[in-house]
Amino acid sequence: MSSHNLIASIEISKNNSQLLPFISEITPDDKQLLEETVKRFRPNSKNYEDSWGYIIQSTRNDGFKWHDPHRGSLIFFGRKSATDKTLVVPSFFAEPEYLTYIVARVQEALQRENTILKNVSHEDVIALMSFGFRRYLKEENWSPEARFDDQTYPQLVVDLKLLKNHFGKIYQNLRTVLNKKTHLRIRKYTEKDSPWVYKIFDLIDEKYSSPKKPSKRDYYISHAMYPAADIDKYVIVSGEDDEIVGFTATSKISSISTALVAALFKPHMGSTSVWGIYQTLISAYDQGYQLINLGGCETKGTHNFMRRTFRPIEQLGKTHLIYSGNSQ
Repeated sequence: MSSHNLIASIEISKNNSQLLPFISEITPDDKQLLEETVKRFRPNSKNYEDSWGYIIQSTRNDGFKWHDPHRGSLIFFGRKSATDKTLVVPSFFAEPEYLTYIVARVQEALQRENTILKNVSHEDVIALMSFGFRRYLKEENWSPEARFDDQTYPQLVVDLKLLKNHFGKIYQNLRTVLNKKTHLRIRKYTEKDSPWVYKIFDLIDEKYSSPKKPSKRDYYISHAMYPAADIDKYVIVSGEDDEIVGFTATSKISSISTALVAALFKPHMGSTSVWGIYQTLISAYDQGYQLINLGGCETKGTHNFMRRTFRPIEQLGKTHLIYSGNSQ
């Protein structure tokens, strides 16, 4: 069902008749709305979820938004997956009481039992729980592999000036990679690159598929929106034969920070991914950003690799909460 049909399916009643004027589909123009809202609510935000790249990825399943211009509130909604109708709020700009009120009304109108509130800072948990949100129950999880999905491990925030200089022992492994003789280069993505970029997504899915666990094209589906999106996109190219071996993308969070929203490379490329990610981060520094958020990781191995290689100065702990309303 498209987001238009999802919105149209809301059953208007006396309790939720005020919903309709403020609910609409997510469109490319909402990038500017998001940036204006971040500037108003969190002008120095470093949160991954405040980037346009994250919004369009996390709302790819029947996404829509609540925007009340009188209050300035903005709440993004999506579905947990293509097969799971559970509502998800990936990012929000609203006071806890008002957020709870809107989530309850939307949940009631769409006849959903649960709404997952993602990317909650630990210091905000108690306030939200006082308005009816709750922690995951013992038997609940976001996915079988990672209980809290992309917040199983904290978001990593990197100081770009420190990274560009990469002085000292802590950057020794990174310097080893960067000092290797390489024929790689990075350039901005163009539309003619799209077939090769989508092929990389497919190759990654094939790498993780097996007879016991056939590929669901997870990487393709979760990144397919990026080549056409209004974000900063790059390709990593082999200088020997001009083959595209990687695709990366960043997306603005605030005036001081941006987010690394995509870093996908052909399988078995060794240190190419480190070189490509580093050059992408330095491109963000050259644009004037001070910080970059690498996002949260789903596995301990990936978290430790990113932490050891790019040496974040801060880790932002996040979690997910659930609103069950009358079904609690």
